[in-house]
Amino acid sequence: MMPQRILMLGTGPVAVQLAVLFHRYNQAEVTFVSRSHVSERSQQFVDALARDGFVKASVQNASHHSLEGSISNCKVFESYDVVEGTYDFLVLACTADAYIDTLKQLPEAVLKSVKGVLLVSPTLGSNLIVKAQLEAIQPHIEVVSCSTYLGDTRVTEHSQPNCVTTMGVKKHLYFGYSHPSSILKSLLERLFTQVGLPVTYVSTPIEAESRNSSLYVHPALFMNTHALKAIFYGTDVPFYVYKLFPEGPITMDLIHEMRCMWQEISNILKVLNVTPLNLLRFMVEENYPLRAETISKQHIEQFESLSEIEQEYLLYVRYTGILIDPFSQPDDKGFYEDFSAVPFRKIYQNQKGVWEIPRMPHEDYYRTKIIQGLGQALNVETPMIDTLLTRYETTLQHFHKAHPNLKKSQQFFPKTFDEEMICIHQGLQGR
Repeated sequence: MMPQRILMLGTGPVAVQLAVLFHRYNQAEVTFVSRSHVSERSQQFVDALARDGFVKASVQNASHHSLEGSISNCKVFESYDVVEGTYDFLVLACTADAYIDTLKQLPEAVLKSVKGVLLVSPTLGSNLIVKAQLEAIQPHIEVVSCSTYLGDTRVTEHSQPNCVTTMGVKKHLYFGYSHPSSILKSLLERLFTQVGLPVTYVSTPIEAESRNSSLYVHPALFMNTHALKAIFYGTDVPFYVYKLFPEGPITMDLIHEMRCMWQEISNILKVLNVTPLNLLRFMVEENYPLRAETISKQHIEQFESLSEIEQEYLLYVRYTGILIDPFSQPDDKGFYEDFSAVPFRKIYQNQKGVWEIPRMPHEDYYRTKIIQGLGQALNVETPMIDTLLTRYETTLQHFHKAHPNLKKSQQFFPKTFDEEMICIHQGLQGR
C-alpha cells in the first residue's frame, strides 16, 4: 500500500502525538497546518520545527512506550489558505468549535483530493456539521469520529512546542464511521492494535461521539453557581472540581442536574436510533474505577431502570467514592491520595493581555450549545440543558457589565452558532 498523505490541522500537543503515531505505524506522510499568522503559540511551533527539523512524542510512564517516536523533515504550512498539494485524509486536531472555520479556510482544490476526515475531539453532532460543510465539494466524503482524544498530552518545555509528552492514556476509545468499507478505519485499526489501546468500532460517527462522559457531566460541574463564581471571580481559598460542597461544587442539586442532562441526551440518542449510555457504568468502567464495596455491580448494571432518586443517589455515591484514589496506598496516618483536588482554573490574560476563559467551561459551552441545537432540530425538549446554558450566558453578560473596559476575547459573549445549526439541519435531512 502506498503511504497515506495526511494533513494535520493543528500544531498543538494532540496534533504532534497523532502525527507520530500515523508516521510510526502507518508510514504516513504527515504535513501540519498552523495558524501562525494569528496565534503566537502556532508561530512558536513553526519556529521550533524550522530550528530543530523534527517533532517528537515522549511518555511519562514507560508502559506507554508504544506512543513514542519522532518525525524528521516534516512540512508545516503557516496558514490554512496557503496549503498546497493533494492529501488522502484530514485530521482535525483542533477544538470542535473551530471545525467550520478551519474547513472554510482550506483551498477547494485541497478538499477535492481528500477521501476522509478524522474528528479527534468532536461533540455530539460534529460529524453532521463537518459532512454538511463539505457537501458541495465532497458529497461522498468519509467522516470518522473518535469518542475523545486518546490521553493527556502536553508541551513540557515552553521553548520546544515541537516536543510533547503524553502523561496518561484513556482506558478505551470508540470510533464511528460514515462508510461501511473504510480505508481510514483500516489505518486506525492497525495503529491502535500496535499501540495496544482498546478500541471499539461502532456503526455511526454519532454513536462514537456519544461515548464521552464529559458531555454528560462537565456542564453540571462547571455551569453551577459555585463553579462560575470560582472561574469568573475567584475564591479566597482553592475550590476543587470534584469535591463535595463547600470544598467543591458537588451537591444533590448538582447531581440532579447531571442526571437530567444525561436523560435529555439519552432522549436525543433514541430519536437518532443510537443506544443511550449507562452513565454510571461508563464512569466506573471507563473513567475512574471504584472499589467493589462502594457500589455493587448489580446496581451499576441496573442503573438505567432505577428510579430517578435512586440514580441520583448512586451518582452521588460515585463522586464520594473518588474523593480519594481508592486504589492508592494509605500513609501511616491512614490518608489516601487526594484524588479530587483538581482546582478550578480562573479566567486569565493571554500573552497579548486579552482575557480568556479556561478550556473548561468554554469548550463545554460550545459542546452543550450544539447538543441543544441537535435537540431543537429533532423536536426533543431539553429544559435542563437550556437552564445550564442560560446560567452560563447570564454569567457572561453580568461579567461584561461589571467589567466593560477589560480587553476580553470573544469567549465572553454569548453565541448562537448559526452556521453549525444550519449544518445540523442539513446533515439530519441527509441521514
